[in-house]
Amino acid sequence: MIFGRCALRKTIQHLTLASVGFACLALYADGPASAQGQEQVLAIRGGTLLDGNGGAPIANSVIVIRGNRIAAVGRVGRVQIPANATVINATGKWITPGLIDAKANWNWMYGEAFLYYGVTSAMVSGARNDGGIAERDAINHGIYAGPRLYQVVLNAKGGGADRNDPAYQRQYGMARDNYLPGAGQKTITTPEEARALVRANIAGGADFLGTNDGAAPPEVWAAYADEAHKAGKAVVMRCVGPQTRGKECVLAGADVMIHTGEIGNQIAKNPEIWKDWVGEPSEPYCDMDEAKEREMIAFLVQHDTALEPDFVAMDRGLTSTWARVQQEDRDVFNDPNLRAYYPQFTMEDLWDNAKSPEEYMPAGRVSLRRCGFLNHAKLIGDLIKAGGHAVVASDITQAAPGLGVHQEMAVFQEDAHVAPMKILEAATSWTAHHFKINDIGSIEVGKLADILIVNADPAVDILNMRKIDTVIKDGKVHERAYHADYKGGMFANSMTSFDNLVVSNLEWVEAVKRITNLPEAKVIAVYTAPNGDKVDIQSGLSDFRRMPGMGPVPNPTMSLTPGIETMHPHTIIQGATDTEFKLTGINFNTRSIVYVNDKPVPTTVKSGTELTFVVSAAMLADAGKLHLVVKNPKPLFLGMTIWGDTSNQAHILVPFTFTTAWSHNNY
Repeated sequence: MIFGRCALRKTIQHLTLASVGFACLALYADGPASAQGQEQVLAIRGGTLLDGNGGAPIANSVIVIRGNRIAAVGRVGRVQIPANATVINATGKWITPGLIDAKANWNWMYGEAFLYYGVTSAMVSGARNDGGIAERDAINHGIYAGPRLYQVVLNAKGGGADRNDPAYQRQYGMARDNYLPGAGQKTITTPEEARALVRANIAGGADFLGTNDGAAPPEVWAAYADEAHKAGKAVVMRCVGPQTRGKECVLAGADVMIHTGEIGNQIAKNPEIWKDWVGEPSEPYCDMDEAKEREMIAFLVQHDTALEPDFVAMDRGLTSTWARVQQEDRDVFNDPNLRAYYPQFTMEDLWDNAKSPEEYMPAGRVSLRRCGFLNHAKLIGDLIKAGGHAVVASDITQAAPGLGVHQEMAVFQEDAHVAPMKILEAATSWTAHHFKINDIGSIEVGKLADILIVNADPAVDILNMRKIDTVIKDGKVHERAYHADYKGGMFANSMTSFDNLVVSNLEWVEAVKRITNLPEAKVIAVYTAPNGDKVDIQSGLSDFRRMPGMGPVPNPTMSLTPGIETMHPHTIIQGATDTEFKLTGINFNTRSIVYVNDKPVPTTVKSGTELTFVVSAAMLADAGKLHLVVKNPKPLFLGMTIWGDTSNQAHILVPFTFTTAWSHNNY
């Protein structure tokens, strides 16, 4: 849109931006500038503007940014550049909105790489609850570099009948209510539980809502979506069944369908073959019925539901230029400053995901998936040609940080045959629209100033989006460089794993429990001592359990290996006073001591399975993560030496004082 002078200048120059709809206020350097004091003013002059909304390119454009908002957009000569503006000369270049990753399963080490590749926003549908909120708010306050992180607090998992089946629980390691702090998911079984979870998520700071499966009836997901929509929040759904699948998720209110909503089984020629399908999403598309495809496309367009194909992740190895992707995934880590902090295990994980399918699956299955991918890509291309929407996502960790968005855009162009301008919309304004995030995704007056300047025309070839000259995020030019001292890991549990649970290695605790939880002692023989006394010969740990001072708190001469199972609270805002925490676990005794960041803290053992400890205000003065273990005194009981005297770790999250702390809720 091109803005001229505003006839109502004197009337509106003292009003708020919201009250005038941003239409004219920002055009006057001599009006609002004085009211806004030393607010930074930036102008981009001379480039060709592609606004992200699909409008005609604007040659010789001007964009004025005040603070972190776009204040004016138009052509040179039609928009006044304030005298105090810093001017970027974009002549001969192209200007686009910052890119948005529609599915970023976020980890701390991605921040600089996302910005390096012009990805200024990321939708974190892999929920991280209070840890995710802490990261989001730290980035938004400039503590360390990264894209805007829009967060789900807790994903909803369906609680169908199979969830209560012990065999199902053993297979998937979950119970009916499987929430563990840090795990990012909560099982729901009724519409009432669905609505309660949405309200709790929103109270905890959620930017949108997410579901993780279809293992609940449609009415549960409909209630979930309805409650979210009442609050103006979008819902992204992963609709794998068995009770609710793609089309039913659309009817329930899905705004975005992860992995194309797994709809391949609903548009198949032979639906009976695929009706219970839960597997790689691409395979059923090999059986795609074109008439059913057209019907599904019309249905999606009617309901304004976006598909998120995740080609680079879900169809990895099948795209037409996979050899290029493999080389790019190697080259992305060439910068020594990035490698200085980027964990090796994360690089190896990416490279493992980038292997050619012929390396790990039989030829027949490769053929089936390649056939499915081609039809999957056709569906996305046909949907967009029909006026529907698909959004661009990396589904990292299965793609390279930041670069994965560009790789996905390339698949849209090269395999789904989508026009470059439509791909740009799919990576910007369409994503913002379907996630109901209204102040990003396009270059318009009043929106956040997340802008890219590139050196070649993306409307000709979407790969030109990689030729980045300048990244502007939040109205500031971002240095496109990596820094060896990057502080993005300040809320991480570990630099050697993706673990984000409050209590780590619960499987290890279960193993220790099995070793120490021997049967009660039984008499297996009677021995006559030399003095004539009759002595029962027993099996088990009876002597250990009956040592003097056992009582409610074990006081053995030899210790068992301790283990932590739960901790409460698990999040304490920076600057709190001395705070008491409770641990439950196994094999605590009178001399068990909690160590926080390798320092012993006051510990009170309540029983063999419960203790409390106090973290001082000094330890809570700085934001970050505190890591703790329980240590038992030596010597260890016979057979325990290989397990050691130290428990698994637990982790206390200490967000900054400006953070919305999700843990204030009841879950």
